[in-house]
Amino acid sequence: MRKYHIAVGIIFFILNLGTLAVAAELQDGFMEYKWGESISQYAELTGLYTKGDVTFYSNPGESYTIDDISVDDVVYGFYQGSLLAVYIGIDAPETYDKVMLHMKLKYGLPDTKTSARDRLTTIKWKYKDVTIKLKTDEIGGKMKLAFYYRPLSRDLKKDQIDEISETSYRFFPIDKNEKPRMIPFLEF
Repeated sequence: MRKYHIAVGIIFFILNLGTLAVAAELQDGFMEYKWGESISQYAELTGLYTKGDVTFYSNPGESYTIDDISVDDVVYGFYQGSLLAVYIGIDAPETYDKVMLHMKLKYGLPDTKTSARDRLTTIKWKYKDVTIKLKTDEIGGKMKLAFYYRPLSRDLKKDQIDEISETSYRFFPIDKNEKPRMIPFLEF
């Protein structure tokens, strides 16, 4: 019986190490993009547009995967030239469900805010200096996962952040002749 408890303890320890490693990566940045890092470090990013002090970029040659589903709608927001946020468009309810499950397993139960007037649901987690929001617009049918680096987002007015993050981000064409580099973001 004691060997069984030790084996179970070791398994939980190993599983938690994997969770902590992913969480630690999120604390530092999103994938290879580091929070607060200058846009000059990312020559592969293409400018999309600027709204206020935030400029949005994408990498048309890059696509993430959630399990086996390709996610091409990824936008990086830079506040005064420093990485502030990452926005990921979600096209399918199945993908949304997988993301929700993954986030609950990694970051626990979220806070939920629903606006009956706008029919918008925002589910939010906080992990150290990062706020994670999973949003659903029931009227437009749009879904989005967003990561915000709080030390920079504090410098923006809350209204500006919310206004910026509610915008649709499907604006970069991927060359049909060129296959984007696939990067696993979430796997189950």
